Amino acid sequence: MSMKIKDFTLEKVGPYVAFFCGLFVLLPFKIKPLTVFVFFVWSLFSLFKNRKNIKIEIKTLIICGIFFIGYAVSLLFSENIQRGFTILIRCIPIVLIPLGYSFLTLETKIIFNKIFRKTVIVAASIYSSLLFIYLFQLGYFSQKLDLYTYYSFITYEFWGLNEHPIYSSIFFSIALFFILIEGFRNKILNFFLFLILIFGLLILARKGVIVSFFILSGILLFLKNDKKQTAKLVFVFIGLFLVSLCVTEIRSRFLELFDTSKVVNNKETSSGIRYILWNTSEKVIKNSNYLGYGVGDAQEVLSKKLALDGYAVLSKENYNAHNQYLQIGLATGVIGILLYLFSVAYLFRNFMKRKNAEAIVFLLFFIFVFLFESVLERQNGIIIYSFITSMFIYTSEFDKNISK
Repeated sequence: MSMKIKDFTLEKVGPYVAFFCGLFVLLPFKIKPLTVFVFFVWSLFSLFKNRKNIKIEIKTLIICGIFFIGYAVSLLFSENIQRGFTILIRCIPIVLIPLGYSFLTLETKIIFNKIFRKTVIVAASIYSSLLFIYLFQLGYFSQKLDLYTYYSFITYEFWGLNEHPIYSSIFFSIALFFILIEGFRNKILNFFLFLILIFGLLILARKGVIVSFFILSGILLFLKNDKKQTAKLVFVFIGLFLVSLCVTEIRSRFLELFDTSKVVNNKETSSGIRYILWNTSEKVIKNSNYLGYGVGDAQEVLSKKLALDGYAVLSKENYNAHNQYLQIGLATGVIGILLYLFSVAYLFRNFMKRKNAEAIVFLLFFIFVFLFESVLERQNGIIIYSFITSMFIYTSEFDKNISK
């Protein structure tokens, strides 16, 4: 019986676990956390089978868990303990996923990563296609609604797949990076899926994600010394981006960046709202003597300050800082920000030593996106971030691929 369990665990169940986890993009919101549970339980079986050969690096796990540790410590000076515990439970995947990866053998990790990456590409492509079908169903092409209304529908009414556009954009970017890293053997299929994902990324018009992807995909191909691919990517991306600017709503979202009146203290534009949230968050952190307010009280303090400053709507809707570093600062203060930046710097240095171009680019992608969104405030962001970073921290399949 014991032998059957051992044989069945990795060889037969592993690919299915990887496939299920890769479907993360397409799973309904309430089912998404199940991927973490399935992955971790499977990794425990792996630990049981290979316990004599598994070496768990505590230092690496601590580095991966600094975000969680900082939030846990800040609970000590939180007044709203219940809310603090709720947030900590939401953050558990940032500890469980790296821990689960550390239980796997190198061969198992490589097989898991390969299936996971390809499944993410297909799942994200299907999701992108469904967005356009939904756009057609809602009557956008017959001018029954504008894109801004459409964004609201896909956030709350999208066939049970409800997802905020910023997270969908992050998923599409990750899938696009995977195509550039490896993709499928068929180049025509890769190009077709690339176009589907690019169109999805552009129609959602998340400025920070689009700019981050464009810059870092170019850096990725440059590091790998692939000039032909770099030229093709630049040509295709710029061409499609210019075409997307023909859409009024997309054009206005990008042009607002060049109009000061639409950025500085403007609560009607996305850029203006971020400007308000960033300024307010900085004031709130300063008012705490740069110590933060604890994970349980951070949001409440920010909302109260927004109301006092005359931004009642933003306060009512409980807008977070829309900047991951400021969000960490609200809960754990400057010390928490510095500790998290230390963990990121440690990973970056490690990836540079290993000359791992893909790991460097993915880490930079999250670093840049964190400037515009509090990605780790939602479990969707935490899970995908943890899977991607763990993939590169715990495997060496991509090491030493930066050209001299």
